[in-house]
Amino acid sequence: MIVEFIGCAGAGKTTLRNLICEQGIRGHKVIAMPDLLLQRPVLRSVAHPTAVNVVQELGSLPFLLGALPDERSFLAFARCTLWGHAASRFDRLNGMRGVLRKVGMFHLARRRARDAIVLSDEGTLLSSYNLFVATKADFGEADVARFADLAPVPDLVVYVRAPVESLVERAMSRPDPRRQHVGVGAAEIEADARRTVELFDLLVQTVPVASRVTIVESSDLDDVGRIRLASEVVNRLLPSLPPERPSVGAAATLDSSLEEKV
Repeated sequence: MIVEFIGCAGAGKTTLRNLICEQGIRGHKVIAMPDLLLQRPVLRSVAHPTAVNVVQELGSLPFLLGALPDERSFLAFARCTLWGHAASRFDRLNGMRGVLRKVGMFHLARRRARDAIVLSDEGTLLSSYNLFVATKADFGEADVARFADLAPVPDLVVYVRAPVESLVERAMSRPDPRRQHVGVGAAEIEADARRTVELFDLLVQTVPVASRVTIVESSDLDDVGRIRLASEVVNRLLPSLPPERPSVGAAATLDSSLEEKV
């Protein structure tokens, strides 16, 4: 089962994902999406975001190629959107590279971690940001609905929201600014955040997503508050999760599947 966290940069998606992985979910094997590849002994030391992305691109390539017949329409939609709106050739190619990686990892998880709860904070639905907001493309309800109809949709979605003011403050104070925020001021970051909120508010109302989504509010929480929010997310997801499995059996299934060549 794939659970994807969506929301603006700085909303707390990765923090929640990591906390839930640390806390676990009783009766289930829980793993972060990148760790489907990075937990292999030779790759455990990989930590730099770019290196992590490269590992995912290479490791998921066979699954991407196998899924091309099913995902052809979505990939064509993504290419058309990027080529029509991205500012430069680099932005078009880099954006498409990200979409391909997300689709490949989605299908890797489907094939190799059927008995686990796979948590993703950089999944297929988040690619809507790269297609619509990062390219500064005009979008409306019909465009977002078209995206949702074509994109590989996870089993469950957690939409993490935070006040725009908090998002701007977090973006400005990061020691390692996100690529889209490098060299821009508070006004541009706020505009980006508001467009992203508009996008995800539309996305979670689409037919493929609406029945799968849990919305949580992540304001300025301390460490204890974040742990409580992670527990709240788990409790809200539990009714939609598969029946409990013996933890040893689930772990064995996952471990053995990961030993297969990817």
